[in-house]
Amino acid sequence: MLRRLVMDIGPLRDSRPFRHVFIARTVSVFGIGMLAVAIPVQVHDMTGSTVHVGGVSAAEGAALLVGFLWGGALADRHDRRRLMLWARTAAGAGFALLALNAFLASPSLPALYGLAAWDGLMTGISITALLAATPALVGPNQLVAAGALNALTVRLGSMASPALGGLVVSAFGVGWNYAAAAAGTLGTIGLLVGLPPLRPAACEETHANPLRAIADGFRFVASHRVVGSLMLLGLLFMVAGGIPVLMPAFAERSLDGGPTTVGLLFAAPACGAVLASLTSGWAGSSRAPGLALLAASVTGFAALACLGLARHPALAVAILFVYGFVQSIEEIMRYGLIQSHTPDSHLGRVNALWAAQETGGGAIGSLGAGGLGRFLAPGAAIVVYGTVSAVLALALALTLTGLRTATLRPEPEPG
Repeated sequence: MLRRLVMDIGPLRDSRPFRHVFIARTVSVFGIGMLAVAIPVQVHDMTGSTVHVGGVSAAEGAALLVGFLWGGALADRHDRRRLMLWARTAAGAGFALLALNAFLASPSLPALYGLAAWDGLMTGISITALLAATPALVGPNQLVAAGALNALTVRLGSMASPALGGLVVSAFGVGWNYAAAAAGTLGTIGLLVGLPPLRPAACEETHANPLRAIADGFRFVASHRVVGSLMLLGLLFMVAGGIPVLMPAFAERSLDGGPTTVGLLFAAPACGAVLASLTSGWAGSSRAPGLALLAASVTGFAALACLGLARHPALAVAILFVYGFVQSIEEIMRYGLIQSHTPDSHLGRVNALWAAQETGGGAIGSLGAGGLGRFLAPGAAIVVYGTVSAVLALALALTLTGLRTATLRPEPEPG
């Protein structure tokens, strides 16, 4: 039982190329997290304006979404190894330029806008190429394990890298923060150079217009009963991604807490997700991963509904821990099913759409949560969010037969 629970590190042990990509991804996650602290701090110090802080973040976020979609088309037309090398080199150069700008006597605000957007664009392209390349680096029976390892890296990085970035900025200044991110990013080039060629499977769309290639990716998702169902379920998680907007008001008005309570509420889902990744050894051998994914989705949304009823900080933290745990299970299963059910010729575009959905979901959900919070008390708004999402997830579980019966060893779809 213990062996079945402990995270499967087989992909790291058995595949040297995956090991190199994993290390490069980990370094990239930390670099992105450090920049997520440094850029807003520098913009605020220069301008004292929250409008400019939001503007730079919006420019980076918009460029990231463009990078995902464009990168998906590129990843299905070109060698994914070369694409990763090119994008990470370009991102490292952008970090270096941010450092040079920060060391100037009068740093340029337009340069910050442009370089933040450049970083978002290159990050989107490199992440998409990496996701599309992963199935070629590990065996089909290790896709879920690879997804759990990637999820663990992202969770730990999102917890630790902002704190590391804040320490570097406090001790040495934003310039050295950018320089450290540049050094780390450029240092991963040697790891990526050693990868084998990762050319996508030949397809009729190889020389198609990128916009047509992206449209073809949408058509594939809409027509595939498993991948399309996974993307449809992802829309619910986009909505739930807005719940953090309500946390400060919920902590104050429902839990009688302050900033410490808010911090614990934000940390609890990440801690639950880390535990889920560390105990995901069973996931790769699951006989009904689609059913497990749907069960985790319904459970997670039901937990959110219960959260709105909590009136003690300890109970709220425990519920969010459970939510993060089952959400991570859903994420790991969704990754394995997407990779195993998507043909190599479409891996870039499908992973791009998934990454864009994951990234944009928080922004869209935040708008909905903020609007709902204007008419309802924060606890009541969370109950409504969780209940509606749980009911919709249950309805999907009952109607999406293809997803409910999906396995990690799919039979080829007719046609």
